[in-house]
Formats: sequence, structure tokens, C-alpha cells
Amino acid sequence: MIRPFLPNGACAMTFIRLIVFRVMLIFRKTNFMIRKKIKKVLSVNDDLYNKVRCLGFSFSSFLSLFITDKKYLKIQYFLRLGKKLNLDQPVLFNEKIQWYKLNYKNPLLHQCVDKWEVRSYIESKGYGDILIPAYGPFESIYEIDINKLPDSFIVKLTNGSGFNEICFEKNKVSIEYLENKFKKWKKINFYHSRREWAYKDVKNRIMCEHLLCDKTLSLPPDLRFFCFDGVPKLIAIDLESVKEGRKTSNYYRHLFTPEWKPIDALIQYPNKDNYLPDKPDNLKRMLKIAQTLSEDFPFVRVDLYNDKGRIYFGELTFYHASGYQNITPESFEIEMGNWFNLDYKSIIK
Repeated sequence: MIRPFLPNGACAMTFIRLIVFRVMLIFRKTNFMIRKKIKKVLSVNDDLYNKVRCLGFSFSSFLSLFITDKKYLKIQYFLRLGKKLNLDQPVLFNEKIQWYKLNYKNPLLHQCVDKWEVRSYIESKGYGDILIPAYGPFESIYEIDINKLPDSFIVKLTNGSGFNEICFEKNKVSIEYLENKFKKWKKINFYHSRREWAYKDVKNRIMCEHLLCDKTLSLPPDLRFFCFDGVPKLIAIDLESVKEGRKTSNYYRHLFTPEWKPIDALIQYPNKDNYLPDKPDNLKRMLKIAQTLSEDFPFVRVDLYNDKGRIYFGELTFYHASGYQNITPESFEIEMGNWFNLDYKSIIK
């Protein structure tokens, strides 16, 4: 009688790990294709998009009952980037972002990711003049006096990312529609989806801001300053990221040094062919603002809008794209990782 080969001991563990790895690899490829197709379908159906998104967050909350943060990030990192996550001795920028999620627990982060509370932080740094006029915070859409709002505005959830509704003409706004959407959004636990500690236990509220879109429904240039220990090391400028008032997933991104020298590298998105963004006349002040706003943190991305020479604050982001965007070449991601100083004694609180 011929018995099937059954590995034992160390060989068995290696065999099992190989099988698991192959299954995850197949799942990653399938997951990528499915996500791409779903995005295409949902891009033309806003209601369906929000239902699917809320369902995804509910599923993440369910998983949080069974999977530790560390294990969850390792799985998510592999599915998004196809790499094994090294948390013991992280080298790559994206690896250090995952480490940052787990270990950097400065209470100031809770204030700075809250879109309403961060305004007080900006004012405390002496830059109240760069804040976009805003109204709030509110617990319900019904609390908003729409007569006090400008003709065009944006309604935001104060916690999380991407929970916005642009209103171009307030006389066409449906209060019931907004209330229904934000009532569902307020129930979402944003922390569970990516295990980003800064968002943990931050209350979901509602606020309104003046809209910076021009007549073409495009935002002014969005400059993102990647700052390490209070030093801006990299500037990313995104082009055509908003079309007809909607955020797109296919746009252009150019990278520059603080001296505005082009960097031959990519962070997820390609350069726009035959185009090079001009150096802003107010770049020196923007760098100073980014330096001041980032001085309290090992890493933060400071987003600023440049609207015809007028600087406006966008947001402070501690986990760029949650550490899941492809950075090429890898040597540049290693360089970014070298900028990110993980001084274990000073970071872990």
C-alpha cells in the first residue's frame, strides 16, 4: 500500500507556510482585480458606493473582534503591496508607517486628525490666517442653519477620510439626503479599517467649510509636505485629483525637493507627460508653515492649498495613504525610510 507523503516537524511547518503564502498570493491578485472592477462600477453610482463602503467598515469592525492589530496589519500589508511586513526592524517608509500605527501614541494626534479640533492647534501655532472659514461642529445635519452658509460649501465628517459631500448651490441642497448619509457615516469606526491609532475613540461629528473649487469644479493646487522631525524633506503636488467636484483615483503626482528640484521617483501615481509644475512664489512661507506644524511629531504630512497666492490649510496626515502606496524605485522608499527616525525611547509613550 502506497501512503501519501506527509511532512512532519519543521518540514510540515514549512510546507504549511508555503501553502498559506500561495493562497494569499492568489487572493491578493484576485483582490486587486475585484477592487479595480468594483471601483469602476461604483464611480458612477454614489449611493451604491456609500452602501458598499459602510459595509466594508462594518466588516472591519467585525474582524477587530478576532484579529489583533499587529496581525491585521501584516495581512493587509501583504494584500496591498505583496510584501512581508517587517515590524521588528522596519526599513522601508511604508513599513515604518505600520510600526508608527502600532507604537506612536501621542494624545495630540487625536486632536490633529479631528478636522474641527485641529483648527485650534493651527491657531496655537500662529497660523489662524490659513484656516478655511468653517461652521460647526454639529451632531446632526438638522442643526445646521443653511442660511448662514455661503452659496457653495462642503459638508464633512470631522473624523476619518473621504466622508465629504460637496454642495455647489445651497438652494438645491436636500437636507434629508444629507442627514441620511451622515447619520450612517457617524456610526462608522474609522480606526478599525486600518488600525490607525490616531483615529481611535475620536468622536464622529459634522462640520461645514467654504468651498475652494473654481468654476471648473477643480481644487487649487494641493501641495503635500512630507515632514520628518519638523523638517520638510519632500513635496508632492497632485494634479487633476478632483474632476467635476469628485475625487478621482486616477491622477498625476509630481515629487520635488524643498528647493523645488524634480525627484525621479513615484509614489503610486505617474507624472503628467510634458508638464512640470511651476515653483510657487510663496513656497518659502509654505515651507515655514509646514516646518512649524510638523515640529511636534516624528512624521506628519502637512497639506496646504495654494489658491492664487493665498495659502490655506488642508490637513495633517500621520499615515500617508495608510502606508499602502507603491513607491518606486525601492531605493527611494529606503531613503524615505531613513528620514523616518524611529527613536524607540522617545516615540513609544
